[in-house]
Amino acid sequence: MTLRTSSGTVCFTRPFTLSGIDGPQPPGTYTVETDEKSLDGSSPPIYRRVATMIRLPGRPGSGELVQVVTVDPDELAAALLRDAPALAAPIPDSPEAEPRAEVPPRDAGRPPAPRPFDRLLDSWRYWAATNPRAPGWIIAIVAGVLFAMLIVAW
Repeated sequence: MTLRTSSGTVCFTRPFTLSGIDGPQPPGTYTVETDEKSLDGSSPPIYRRVATMIRLPGRPGSGELVQVVTVDPDELAAALLRDAPALAAPIPDSPEAEPRAEVPPRDAGRPPAPRPFDRLLDSWRYWAATNPRAPGWIIAIVAGVLFAMLIVAW
């Protein structure tokens, strides 16, 4: 059994809370580590996530510099998605920030129908947040395949 650890960062623009963490945490950049173990007998090696941990500043008055807390990766991804709309907020004094008259939609009582493309985007954002280095590898592999096809066709 092989154990590997990957590390990445997440950035929160607003205070956030997660289960297992005492109180809200301030906005900032946090290090997230994921431990994975290999499944025996698989070729190529396949890894399964064992634990996800986030590094937080130490509690005041405890003498701790850093505390490492195990978190649920789905809950962390959901907290990041909740924080994301803060990035798209309109700038004050811009035409977009002016108040507009609210017109209630015709189907105000019904929940919106799920759109498959939105679910796909949410899945992609979750995957990209939990695997920060993977999109670079995918781009490199696709570029290599396209280059190989160019060489063969030439």
